[in-house]
Amino acid sequence: MSVAGRRLPSIVRQNAVALVGVLFLAVAVSYALGRGGDLSQLLLEVLFMLVVGVALVWDGVRGRLADSSPRRSTLVAAGALVGAAIGALIAGWAVLLAEMRMPQAAAPLQMGLLGWSIGGGVGAVIGHNYTSLVAKHRQTVRLSRAIDSSMDGVAIIEDGDHVYVNDAYAELYGFHDPVQLEGEPWHQLYTNDALGTIEREIIPALSEHSFWRGRLTGRRADGTTFPKEVTSSTVGSGNVLVVRDVSVQRQREQRIQVLNRVLRHNLRNTFTVIQGHANLLADQAPSLEASHVEPIREEIDDLLATADKARGVERTIDRHGEVYAVAPSEAVRSVVDRATAAYPDASIRSHVQESGLPDVDSRVTDALDELVDNAIEHATDPEPTVEVAVSSTAVDEHSRVEFTVTDDGPGIPESDRQAVLDGEETPLAHSSGLGLWLVNWIVHSTGGSLSFDEPYGGGTAVTITYREDDNVAFEPRGEAVPA
Repeated sequence: MSVAGRRLPSIVRQNAVALVGVLFLAVAVSYALGRGGDLSQLLLEVLFMLVVGVALVWDGVRGRLADSSPRRSTLVAAGALVGAAIGALIAGWAVLLAEMRMPQAAAPLQMGLLGWSIGGGVGAVIGHNYTSLVAKHRQTVRLSRAIDSSMDGVAIIEDGDHVYVNDAYAELYGFHDPVQLEGEPWHQLYTNDALGTIEREIIPALSEHSFWRGRLTGRRADGTTFPKEVTSSTVGSGNVLVVRDVSVQRQREQRIQVLNRVLRHNLRNTFTVIQGHANLLADQAPSLEASHVEPIREEIDDLLATADKARGVERTIDRHGEVYAVAPSEAVRSVVDRATAAYPDASIRSHVQESGLPDVDSRVTDALDELVDNAIEHATDPEPTVEVAVSSTAVDEHSRVEFTVTDDGPGIPESDRQAVLDGEETPLAHSSGLGLWLVNWIVHSTGGSLSFDEPYGGGTAVTITYREDDNVAFEPRGEAVPA
């Protein structure tokens, strides 16, 4: 068998709806040509069949353009043919009954064509609805299986009660069966302190942004408590929760924090002792101050500045337990206002596209703050100029939101830029290096990308880019439901 012969059945299945539509049109035309007579009367007799035929051809062509499955096309076509056959049989039965009571009163051919047309149209609609329902059912089943097999707890809350929970959610709180939680109020799974946080912070955030993410303390069925990361999203009149137990992660973070504090405290004490001895040495031997003592002081000051920067980075990261959306224009204005107050000698400018931009993750504000601070603190000009801009661009048919911080300073060393972009853990000799790593962490954790450029005339332009379809963006909708 030739390749064309092997492909013929597949081609027929893919175009089955359109072919059935052509069949209806052909029957209508054949009837009109064979019947003859007044044109207006013929048009009335075949009108419904023409409408059904055209509708089927249009649906078949639309399905091909939308790349619908051959199964859908086959089922709709089969529904139209079966419906047409049933309609013709019913019309024939009606004609038979009519002739038994009133001979010569019925027109068998016209009635048969009308039944054929109506049955075909109804059958096509039934086939179309059936395939749509089957597709939705399969999608729902796949989604339900994915949620049920998720390692994270997932629940849907409506009117304050659980209407759906997956196995992981039930196990998280010490329940053996998800049914035990369905219909139960959500607030029984939280401590009193957590409920206070929900009342003060989360409900207002959901009302404004329809999204909240952060850590709360949960309560299990046996009364024990545990730290959990909660993502709450408002959907219609309900709320979707994704919950994860972070007990192990929290313990690890606590150990790191303790080690960090001890190390930082010991280093600062050691640096203070070294600094004191250096000052004493300078007093006892003034001739050594310039050549030996001053370099020691500079290195100590540099290390202390790095420790302070690390502390600032730690505080910034700690604030990222809660996430909310912010308008790009508001983010830029917030950054410019803060920098203007902190650096009165610097010229801080903004260039903002006011409309047409989606909301973005609020953490981008911290990244912009760090870039502006880095530009001003490392400028050689006592009155540096920094511009913060946001706009939307279209690249490869995708819209992008771009934040750009441009300065007129000496620029960022290529080694620092490449290390941050490549993600290599190289020694950070200056506090500015920590700042760049913080920016990179924030940008990537919020779904963006980071790039560097050297504008004509000197300086550095750092761009944070979000694709609108990948961006963590939120649109206020509906009434908030507690997490």
